Amino acid sequence: MSIFGIPSLSNNQQRMLKARVLQQICLSKVNTMTTATTITEIYGETLHECVACGDGKIRYWRQKNFHYTESAKQSEFHIYRCDNCGTGFLNQPPHAQWLQDIYEYSGQALTQAISLEKVLAREAVFPNCTVDAERMSRAANLFNWSGNRRGLDVGSGFGFYTQALRKIGYRTVSINPGKFENQVFKDLNGDDPLPVMFENYQASEPFGVVIMSQVLEHLLEPDRAIGKVSDLLAANGVFACAVPNYDSFLVKLLGTRENACLWIPEHVNYFTRKGLEALLERNGFRVVRAEQITRIPFDALSRRLGLKGRPAAIADALVKYLQIPFAGLMNFLGLGIYINLYAVKK
Repeated sequence: MSIFGIPSLSNNQQRMLKARVLQQICLSKVNTMTTATTITEIYGETLHECVACGDGKIRYWRQKNFHYTESAKQSEFHIYRCDNCGTGFLNQPPHAQWLQDIYEYSGQALTQAISLEKVLAREAVFPNCTVDAERMSRAANLFNWSGNRRGLDVGSGFGFYTQALRKIGYRTVSINPGKFENQVFKDLNGDDPLPVMFENYQASEPFGVVIMSQVLEHLLEPDRAIGKVSDLLAANGVFACAVPNYDSFLVKLLGTRENACLWIPEHVNYFTRKGLEALLERNGFRVVRAEQITRIPFDALSRRLGLKGRPAAIADALVKYLQIPFAGLMNFLGLGIYINLYAVKK
């Protein structure tokens, strides 16, 4: 199968793939987590228009190499940018089969299993996923004018968004291909998400809410993905979306050294607010709220400086409290780290 219309492999690519598979069989004693991406390291098609607004005025921006695992070679990717809406994207992104291999293992940058206890401990130190899940679920419920109390959590991760939707009375379906995340999801919520790619999911009845948090930047054909979201929603249902902001101060400051947005090759799209709104509006949505979120880990400075003990504690406290006015200013200027957007199906 293809991911959102990306063509199947050519005969030559199939021969290359078979050769790599045979090579992997010969090396079967090597840990599969460290070789998952070496089987299908094949690039996709060249793109000639923006993935968000569809405009043909695109240009080369920068190159970024990414070393995904210890056994993988350095892989080179080229980032293009749209002159109309400012959205960026990988041109000749990883082929769909390559990406699927990555997503089966990596999830939230995971290459090995993690326990629910460890995830919750991280959240206790630096509340992040839980805060976002509660905020987005409440907002989605506010803008859900369909009367439909079914919620779809696409890319459900550790399960916090599903948990938040259930707390406010939604019957949920959750889908996620990452096996390590899915075990945490089960430990948190007591059931399993569907371990499928979004393109393969089929619903028997519509939803009032569809949530995609940190998902759309992973999809090879976001236009087709949003079209499918529209098909899954009831009339006046709401789509709640969170993506990294390509216009963020971090991207402007660090360039390709930034990894929240430019996480290569898992992230293949880099949205601006203008581009994201254009993508939704041309698929029959009306944007009802757009906001930006900036949140910096409290220990970012102490880790950067290698501080320990009391100096680290002082630095962490400074970051925790001084980032509040700084984050507000960045969000106001449109330079926040993340974009949250809510759109109602017309």
